[in-house]
Amino acid sequence: MNRAAAVALGMLGAALPIAAAVALGMEVQVVSVRAAERGSSDAELQPVRARLRRLVGYRSFRVVHEERRQCSWRNTEEFAIPGGRSLRVMPKGMQDEAVVMQVRLLDGRRRLVDTDVRLRNRGTMLLGVGHRAGRADGALIIMLKAEAQ
Repeated sequence: MNRAAAVALGMLGAALPIAAAVALGMEVQVVSVRAAERGSSDAELQPVRARLRRLVGYRSFRVVHEERRQCSWRNTEEFAIPGGRSLRVMPKGMQDEAVVMQVRLLDGRRRLVDTDVRLRNRGTMLLGVGHRAGRADGALIIMLKAEAQ
């Protein structure tokens, strides 16, 4: 085997795991958490409780909805969020060990969030949504987790 063929074969071997990860897509988990002034917090949220407190200033955190699914690259997936909202996620690809995706948080037809993000692979992004007018029941936090397969 000549040197050029060996280098090309070595480069192909290095690219295969990346290509396989892109071909498989990613797993997305969306966890909706109700934040309130008083009450207990779910044990599963203890590792992120301090981060949640800094984000919204509340003391109690309860998981109210959780959904996990496989998502294909360049395909939009919609996740139900309590309160009639939805979260649309479109994974676009990987860049420097980060998942690049479009994220849209909708309240009916109104866009609350519409942005592209780079989320470290296996990282978590937090979105805070205030309470509805006339209700003092805290806030909703949406935890978006992504992992390329």
